[in-house]
Amino acid sequence: MSEQPSPDPITEAALRRLEAGLPGAVVASELTGRHPYLVLDAAKLRDACLLLRDDETLRYDCCHLLTGTDWPDKDQIEVVYHLVSYTIKPDAAYRTRPEKNDPWLALKVFVPRGEPAVPSVADIWTGADWHERETYDLVGVVFTGRAELRRILLPEDWPGHPLRKDWEFPVSYHGIPIIPPEAQP
Repeated sequence: MSEQPSPDPITEAALRRLEAGLPGAVVASELTGRHPYLVLDAAKLRDACLLLRDDETLRYDCCHLLTGTDWPDKDQIEVVYHLVSYTIKPDAAYRTRPEKNDPWLALKVFVPRGEPAVPSVADIWTGADWHERETYDLVGVVFTGRAELRRILLPEDWPGHPLRKDWEFPVSYHGIPIIPPEAQP
């Protein structure tokens, strides 16, 4: 009989705290394996992030990374947040686990491809500013409630969002022919 993998204590603690303090915020979870995560209701994202940042037992004081993935077959875009607490560190026993043994917490939010809007968390974690702009620029996710949301890597008038699976390389940009990378010798 094989052993069931043990839940990640970092992700499990965040789940318990969110369920107690913000019922309905977590709509799904994966607590085991190398990459556990919590899926949040997009409408409750900001409240969940504030709770995770301000809770004395968790103190997620940094949004280290925020990314977006286009899932056209599901007609959704996934936005993933990687949080870490530099204030509260896991004990030494946790660091020796064969499964996930880092203090990161992964949150996911799914939004429709046709209207990919997520509340901004840049005022909660200033480090999210760059990542929100990059995710907007490349995937097309609109982060609402921000003072300014503009492209960060591409020109403002660039056509579309290059990390969308249905994006097509433009033939030209301002009259300059563009050769897609796969067509170059």
